[in-house]
Amino acid sequence: MSKMEDELKEKLLSDLNESQKSTVEDCGNNLYITACPGSGKTRALTRKIAYLHNLYPNSMKKIVAITYTGRAAEEIQERLEILGIDSDNVWVGTVHQFCLNFILKPFSWQSLRISRGIRIIDEYVTEKYLKECAANLKLKYDYRNKPNLKLTSEAEFLETDENNLKLAKAYHRKLKRNNEIDFELILTLSLSILLRNPESCLMLSRTIRSIYVDEFQDTTEEQYRILSALSNSNHDIKYMFVGDADQAIYTGLGGVVKTKTDLEEIMPIKFLEKTLDGCYRSTQDIIDYYSKYQQQPIRIISKAEWCSEFSIIRYNDEVSKDELPEKISDVIRQELDRGVKEEDICIASPNYFILFPLMKELKMLLPDVNFRSQDIYPIKPDDLNLFYKISFIVFTTVGKRVWLRKKIASEIIDILKNDYGIRFDDNFTALDLLDLLNSFSSSKNNGLEYLKDFVYQLFIELNIDEDNSVELCRSMREFFNKAQERIENNDIGVELENFRNAYDVKRGVNVSTIHKIKGEEYNTVIGIGLLKGYIPNWNNVIHDQDHGKCEAKKTLYVLMSRAKKSLYLFSETGRVTASKNDLVPTEFLV
Repeated sequence: MSKMEDELKEKLLSDLNESQKSTVEDCGNNLYITACPGSGKTRALTRKIAYLHNLYPNSMKKIVAITYTGRAAEEIQERLEILGIDSDNVWVGTVHQFCLNFILKPFSWQSLRISRGIRIIDEYVTEKYLKECAANLKLKYDYRNKPNLKLTSEAEFLETDENNLKLAKAYHRKLKRNNEIDFELILTLSLSILLRNPESCLMLSRTIRSIYVDEFQDTTEEQYRILSALSNSNHDIKYMFVGDADQAIYTGLGGVVKTKTDLEEIMPIKFLEKTLDGCYRSTQDIIDYYSKYQQQPIRIISKAEWCSEFSIIRYNDEVSKDELPEKISDVIRQELDRGVKEEDICIASPNYFILFPLMKELKMLLPDVNFRSQDIYPIKPDDLNLFYKISFIVFTTVGKRVWLRKKIASEIIDILKNDYGIRFDDNFTALDLLDLLNSFSSSKNNGLEYLKDFVYQLFIELNIDEDNSVELCRSMREFFNKAQERIENNDIGVELENFRNAYDVKRGVNVSTIHKIKGEEYNTVIGIGLLKGYIPNWNNVIHDQDHGKCEAKKTLYVLMSRAKKSLYLFSETGRVTASKNDLVPTEFLV
């Protein structure tokens, strides 16, 4: 190992505790890591990627890290960039991005469904198609009772209801006619390709050195099967699964917590169990408060510099929903006066629909305070959508997050080339696209119209029009229609600043659902809507009371464990069910 490599190794390990260091240095075993909140999971994962890259700096074998969200992937990439790791042999992204980049695109010719190209629709188009199919079938469409649209890897339907099955079949026929796939089909088709074509699975597996799975408790059975297929093809791939069963709040979306034994049953390899101990985030008082909701017998000890500092833990079940905005504005003002930064404050709710009116009121009560929210911005984040990627370039600041802007520009070119047949000069690069977009301008103050100007100018430069790019232009209209509906339905402001804030993830008080803040941390967490029917959700209580109880505890655990020093909880009065019955505080909040 060279002197430079020795210096990097020392840099990677010097500020880690013993459990983190053990995880990073162990490159010979497959690891199953339990990581409590604030234990430095992202730090250990990032350092392990950098450490392994340092061992094999010139290897073309991939080090793959699979995250649950695009935001988590961006954070890891940013940390790797700070460490000086910018290599083609390191890849970080969501499982859907992994399947697209490593399976569907390279092996599309092995699936009739995508052999003519890959065009992905989002939930907005899915909803539109379902309504059209229901009308054609003369069926009543009920968005509360949507058909199960998932297929098995053998292309069999999972829906059992007769009318919903008719609707699901009509929907998939429409996708085939339009040469499109939806979000779920990305995984289904990927698994099908790997299972039906062992030689392709082997070819792919031999290009991978390690696969690290973040938040394993949110992994679905289909995703486990994809990883299992790769492991069965190449036993030399080293795996690490890291997560926390107590934070498994995505079971309603198919998340499955597998034990070490479960993994060893589906993979031909053995795992070594380790634990990342200690919490570097919260005071001990905060930890002791949320530990009441743990279901794993792990004692969490605060190792934060402020572990013994004064903590604020307050619960209010008397304030009405009409008084709540003023109450929360007082809390925010007090926290800001104490020196807490805006971006270190979070307001979280079990659902997004009570956030819209609250944020509107807070902006009026606190006009000098900035707010941000992925749930309330006009353009819904969608890492797979071409026009969302373009909007990211348009609304982010030139010269900042350069690595990410360059990466997204490269993805834009790839989609335009491979999915829509747009031709580029052989020497046209991601930097050329960035320069092109940076050269455009618009005088519009409406963010959506501003973005349209940029897209139209890009289309003109690339000679794209309705005559030669029908599907691309249709996708563009659907993207803007969806954004317009979102703005109108939720009374979202269209000011340019509101659009720019959507991509500036660190600016302002965050207003979000509890599910969206998993993996994040704040000095001050304000939880609202802590009511029976929201925690747990009514549907989970009706179908399985034990599951509802488990879901409620995990949701509260995730909410409270985001806080460093201050925790304000509200079970506000005045909220009612659809049948006008009063909602009461969740029975699990003690």
